[in-house]
Amino acid sequence: MRVFSIGSTDFAVDGTKSRIRLDVQGDGMLEVHVDIHGDEAVFERLADVEDGEWSWALYPPVFFLHGLRVAQGQAGAAASGRPGPQAADDAAESGIYMMQYRDIAALDIIELSARRLAMSGLVDFHGRQLPFQIDISRSGPCP
Repeated sequence: MRVFSIGSTDFAVDGTKSRIRLDVQGDGMLEVHVDIHGDEAVFERLADVEDGEWSWALYPPVFFLHGLRVAQGQAGAAASGRPGPQAADDAAESGIYMMQYRDIAALDIIELSARRLAMSGLVDFHGRQLPFQIDISRSGPCP
């Protein structure tokens, strides 16, 4: 499964460009770094629809989350749960880039393990809060 959806649109995931990195900190916490790229071929089909919802965009969305510290779970997996408002700690940065940086809110990490990354939240597009979801099996090209 490789879902990267915004609203009701699934952009899929480009596993060759997307990255997930967990850095173990000295205090037993994990620092999370995630870059998820929408699939170019899927995006092109969506953007080619005249007057379609995404026809204004030139390239697929990219989700990023960097520097979020979470408690380490069993076998090196991050604990699930909401990290707090706006991806919690001040050192963390997050958003979705699609023609411009777009703020995210209510980020909820459902699972971050050796097998799966699943998260959801809200992203602001032109004054509208749209739900987004990322759900990736971590086997295969997306480390």
